[in-house]
Amino acid sequence: MQFNKAQVIILAVLLGLVGILVYLNYKSSTPDVLPTPQKAGLEQVKPFDFNEYLSHLQDSVSPETWQQIIEQTKIASAPEAKIYEIASLVSLWDSLGFKLVSAQYFSKVAGRLNDENSWFNSGLRFYEFATTCQDTSMQIYGYKQAIQALEKVVTLNENNIEAKNTLAVCYIQNDLDIMKGVQLLKDVTRRDSNNIDANYTLGMLSMRSGQIDKAAARFEALTRIQPMNPEFYYYLGEAYSQMGKKNEAIKAFETFKGLVPDAEAKKNIEITINNLKKSN
Repeated sequence: MQFNKAQVIILAVLLGLVGILVYLNYKSSTPDVLPTPQKAGLEQVKPFDFNEYLSHLQDSVSPETWQQIIEQTKIASAPEAKIYEIASLVSLWDSLGFKLVSAQYFSKVAGRLNDENSWFNSGLRFYEFATTCQDTSMQIYGYKQAIQALEKVVTLNENNIEAKNTLAVCYIQNDLDIMKGVQLLKDVTRRDSNNIDANYTLGMLSMRSGQIDKAAARFEALTRIQPMNPEFYYYLGEAYSQMGKKNEAIKAFETFKGLVPDAEAKKNIEITINNLKKSN
């Protein structure tokens, strides 16, 4: 199965969220290391000010480049500015490596065109930035800007499954609005019961919230859709183990062991399997 750019980004974020969990859980079958909401901490994060950030970038470029930025910004900000003049500013900031700024100006292009594809690309630009940003306030800003763009996509075309998947992940990241994200993902699975991205995210959220039976159902479905994906069997085994279904857990873990290429992962899961067998 081939993935397009949007799907690759979504999967990269999800795998980033759970990669450490997988590594740690290879050594233990307990759910203690699953992520927990951090909303209380996020409320204390100082809101990101884009204009303040932009003004500080002058020291990051040469005087000649900054002058070029001033001139192109003046042209692009004029009421009569052409779309290509705004787009040239996007390209300039892209070339300098300031992805958030280029995303900000691309959103102005999308606003002019106001079509599904432009808003989708605008949302992806903010989303890509947010997934790689280490600063929490900037990250939240990026996700919120992505949400605004992707909501426009869904308004223009409610059947855009990729946009809904990406929008759902944006809501879930930093616990911005988990329930909205869940409802979007459920809408995706109603339209496409075999959608890998939506089922995976819902499965991980069910694990995180302790709804293990629901998680098991999601990962059962995923192993049917992609029977050669070891990660799905690992989480299915975790769910079965927590439900007390030891024989089913052993079978899932053994399938995982046969599919996963990493030698250390095989060794660690063998320990888990032996512990389950001894507890029977």
